[in-house]
Amino acid sequence: MKKMLIAAACAAALSLTAGGGAHARPDLVELYTEAVRTADAAALERLLAPNYWHVGANGHIQDKEHFIESVKSGKMVIKTLHIRNVRASMVGKTMVVTGNGIMQGTSEPPLPEGLMRYTLVLGDNGGRQQVVLFQATPVMPTADCKDGNCALR
Repeated sequence: MKKMLIAAACAAALSLTAGGGAHARPDLVELYTEAVRTADAAALERLLAPNYWHVGANGHIQDKEHFIESVKSGKMVIKTLHIRNVRASMVGKTMVVTGNGIMQGTSEPPLPEGLMRYTLVLGDNGGRQQVVLFQATPVMPTADCKDGNCALR
């Protein structure tokens, strides 16, 4: 059983980092980032769990309703949202995904831009996987750690 869970987590992690070939099914993280970048409120409504929390790079928290409204109204416009160096960890039917990448956009209140550490929690909601939490944290590069991936195995 443990080997099956490890294999499932590895497969999920690989699907999250896959480039999206002709036969690849888009994964939830890719669908989420695309919906945010394109301000697709209908897609966000489907992709986000009812109890979704969005923790922006400025530390402000929004629930699903307020996050979708800020995207839809143009109060938050995300031009660039790349998630790379993805790592996934399964806990039961819940997946915790971390990665880093560049985020650029405008918001009121303002958001920091540049290199970010991302955390997403993906949960099973009646057999349908949805995003429960998104958090972006600014990364302060140092001479010995340029991308924030410095003490990982």
